[in-house]
Amino acid sequence: MKLSVAMQILFWASAGEIAYVYFGYPLLLKTRILGRRTELARQALLPSISVIVPAHNEESTIEWKLQSLIDADYPRELVEILVGSDGSSDKTEDVVRRFHHEGVGLISFPRQQGKSAMQNGLVAVASGEILVFTDADSAFPPTALRQITENFADSRVGLVTAHAEYSNANETGVADNESLYLRYDTRLRELESECGILAMASGSLFAMRRSLWQPLDPALGDDFVLPLRVAAAGLFNVIDPRVAAITYLDQNRPVSMLRMKIRIISKDLRALLTHRNLLNPIRHPGIALGLWSHKLLRWLVSYFLLALFASSTLLVRQPFFQAVWWLQVWFYGLAAFGTLRPAGARRPWSIPASFCLVNAAALAGSVKCFAGKTSGKWQTARTQATPLRETSNLPLRQSK
Repeated sequence: MKLSVAMQILFWASAGEIAYVYFGYPLLLKTRILGRRTELARQALLPSISVIVPAHNEESTIEWKLQSLIDADYPRELVEILVGSDGSSDKTEDVVRRFHHEGVGLISFPRQQGKSAMQNGLVAVASGEILVFTDADSAFPPTALRQITENFADSRVGLVTAHAEYSNANETGVADNESLYLRYDTRLRELESECGILAMASGSLFAMRRSLWQPLDPALGDDFVLPLRVAAAGLFNVIDPRVAAITYLDQNRPVSMLRMKIRIISKDLRALLTHRNLLNPIRHPGIALGLWSHKLLRWLVSYFLLALFASSTLLVRQPFFQAVWWLQVWFYGLAAFGTLRPAGARRPWSIPASFCLVNAAALAGSVKCFAGKTSGKWQTARTQATPLRETSNLPLRQSK
């Protein structure tokens, strides 16, 4: 009897945590119970900016990327463009050198050091008042730099990130649902920004005050550590909904997607633990709730799923738990089907596969972090040119 009661408590606690992460927390944000940030004092502002572009084997995208930055609607004399080649073995550096007459700077790192280490080197020579970080494979409108800097007219703002959008020319069930998941996650970030508790950024495009910069730990990611530092400084991280940055989803197979997510989650969890003082709800009530709900508890969902299955298995003789057990078996069976046939499976069949992939990555990534293992160096998944010219012409707020 005692075992049965304990398993029921475990079952309902696990189910409650999962329900809160995916439904309860978004509802809290939507209802504005957590408050609302006052409107920003945006106005025309033209500070000097340094655009930091990390690159590793970006031959297929770097030419278009640099030309789009040069053609941006921002005074050219106020824009410094710095490209870091992180051990590139293709023609990335040759392409960048062709833009030397346009004032584009290149720092070549002969041996691959990792994205954060490369960004440290680039920022060390940057001169702009505002640091703009962008990926070599992301596209955004010519007005993006001007609009994103307008937010810094408000002294409460420390970091501004673009509204992230995603595209994939060779669509698969994996990429289709990853795009769906990322749009859901981006919507949560927008709500957190409106509540004034955002503590993350989109690596495709974000900007921060140079005065807030500190060198990055090479084992941690820029798009999470830097927003955490801004939050710790008592300033806002905000999303500018007017600015869309479109990223091409290269990882369209389960294995490549899983590897990418494990790497990101292990780095982000390590970063969060490094800034664990922000998890204190007494000192940082709003930020702490957001980090616990959006990050830490979500990464722990995989453990609660295991507990849910184990407890329902031990309670399977009871009709209700028997039905729940079969429901889980059916769900994981669909996930297996979606994983084995990633190119053919589409929604709704591929949704279980995507859900399980995300949580498998969270499980592996958290174990990797707690075991003290650092993530491997970033690798470019592209084997052909990314269709940035096409994606950059999409209207704002249009996804995939």
